[in-house]
Amino acid sequence: MVSPKNKTILINKEAYGTFVLIQNQILGKFNRLMNEQEASIAEKTGYFQNEPMPYAFTFAPFGKRNQEVIQNIKNGQKIDLLLDDKIIGHIKAESSFLLKNPTNSIFRARDLMIPYEKKVGKYAISGEFEIYKDNLKDILKSVRSRTKNAKKITALMLTADPMNRLHERLIRLTIDKADIVIIFLVRTFGNDGRLSFALRREILEFFISKYINKDRIILIPFENTYLFSDHINPVLECIAAKHFGATKLVVGQKHGGIGVYYDNNTQNTILDKYADELDMELIVMPEMVYCTDCRTIVSTKTCPHGAHHHIKYSAHTIKELLFNGIMPPAILVRKDISAMILSKLFPNRFDDLQKMYDDLFPNNGLVEEHSRAEFYEQLMNLYQTSSLT
Repeated sequence: MVSPKNKTILINKEAYGTFVLIQNQILGKFNRLMNEQEASIAEKTGYFQNEPMPYAFTFAPFGKRNQEVIQNIKNGQKIDLLLDDKIIGHIKAESSFLLKNPTNSIFRARDLMIPYEKKVGKYAISGEFEIYKDNLKDILKSVRSRTKNAKKITALMLTADPMNRLHERLIRLTIDKADIVIIFLVRTFGNDGRLSFALRREILEFFISKYINKDRIILIPFENTYLFSDHINPVLECIAAKHFGATKLVVGQKHGGIGVYYDNNTQNTILDKYADELDMELIVMPEMVYCTDCRTIVSTKTCPHGAHHHIKYSAHTIKELLFNGIMPPAILVRKDISAMILSKLFPNRFDDLQKMYDDLFPNNGLVEEHSRAEFYEQLMNLYQTSSLT
C-alpha cells in the first residue's frame, strides 16, 4: 500500500537493481545518492573518496510526476520508492539540483539504446536511501562466510548465452589456480535471440552441480541490473569483483572495452591501472578455438595449425542452430545442455513424443515416460553412432 503521508517516486527494475548494488557497497564504499558538489568531483576526476568511480551516483528519474516531486522536496523529507505499485524503499531527501551531465549517471549507464528524452529527468535528488527487500545482502553475507579462509578468489563475469564448451574450459582453467571461483551471471540486453536469464541460470547451476566441484564455485545472479551487460564498462566489473572479495579477475582477450594493446612486447589493457589501484590481479585469457587437427580446445597463440583448422565458438551461430531447432555439435555444446535448451524453446514440438521415443530408442519392453530433454539427449547418441557412417 502507498502511504498517503509520503510523496513517491516511480522506479523500474533496473533502477531497483542499481540501488541495491549501491546500498551493499558493491560499486564503492560510498552508498548514498550524490549531491551536486559530490557528483562534480566524480565526473571531473573519475574518482571519489580515493576510489575509482566511472559513473557518479546521481539519480534523476524520468517522468513529469517524478520530476515534480524532486523539484519540491524539503531537506529531511521521506520520499517513497515505488516499483510495480509496491513501496520497496525510500530516500531521505537532502537536496535537488539540475543534472548537468546526465550521461555520467550510474542509473543510466546502460541506457544508450533508449531515446535520450526518455532516459533521464532534468533534476536529481540527493540523500541517504534504504531498499527494504535486499536479497543481495544475504548473498554477500554467504559469500564472505564461504571465502573467509580463502587466499585466492577469482572472479568471472559470464552471460553464458548459451553455455558452451569454451565457458566450461574457462571455468576449469580458472578453478585450477584458485581456492574459490565467483561466477557472476549477468543479464543480456534486449529480448530477441537471447536465452532467458532463468534458463541460463538453470543451465549454469546444472553444469556446476554435475561437472564441477561445486564447493569451490559461488554463483552470483546479477538478475536485476544491466550494468554489466555486454561488458559496457569493464572498470565496473573490476570494482564489483573487488567488493565481493575477489583477488583476481579473468577477462577474455576480446572482452568488450578492455582495449588490449602492446608496449615493448608486453600486453596491456585499460584495466591494468584500476586493477593495481584495487590490488587485484587481472588475467587476460587468449582467444580459444577448437582445432580439428589438435582435436581439442586450444589457444590461437599456441596452436601450430592455421585458421582453416579452427572452429570458433560464436554465440550467435550456436544460438542460430538452437533457435532453428538444431542440436549443435557436441564439440560446441554438451548434449545434455543442448537438450535442456531445445526442450524449453520447443515445448510442444512433437505431437506424440512418447511414440517417437519408443520407435527410435531401445527399451526394456516396459512403458516408460520420458522428458523432452531426454529425447534430445538420446537423439544425439544416435547421431554419434559410427558403424553405419
